[in-house]
Amino acid sequence: MADINKLIRQRDRTLGLAALSFLLWQGAQLAQDIGLELGWSDAPQDLFILIPLLVGAIGWAAASVLFLLYASKVSRTRTQSVIQDELFCHNQRIAIRTGFMVLIGSISLLLAADLLIDFSAAIAIRALLIIGIFTPLATFVLLGRGGEGDEEEAA
Repeated sequence: MADINKLIRQRDRTLGLAALSFLLWQGAQLAQDIGLELGWSDAPQDLFILIPLLVGAIGWAAASVLFLLYASKVSRTRTQSVIQDELFCHNQRIAIRTGFMVLIGSISLLLAADLLIDFSAAIAIRALLIIGIFTPLATFVLLGRGGEGDEEEAA
């Protein structure tokens, strides 16, 4: 049972790393796009964009490698059916539903914002991409943290 809890914690930490890394990486690219659209010159703020961009991209790549390692551990220990229990499926459904609702709300806000200010489709698409990927990942991680104490008490 301790091995299963370790695998669950590894999965949640990797998902958390993936969510934060993606937010940093794509958020920095969104900031670059906005800066270009506003006509900002190559100024010191480029460094404030470049650092999160690099940290986020490296974190995203690291999370991808960690997922491969996690998948091989799960395959080797044959614990996938135990790890993907009813709580996992329930949390997954809530995370996807929350991500969908936030994405629909964001699309509505962007449509309303388009009436007030001009912005390129690339900015809108990147913003929706960030929201559509970050929200379900972060929601799943947060839902998993709610049950962490119960798993440790049961062990």
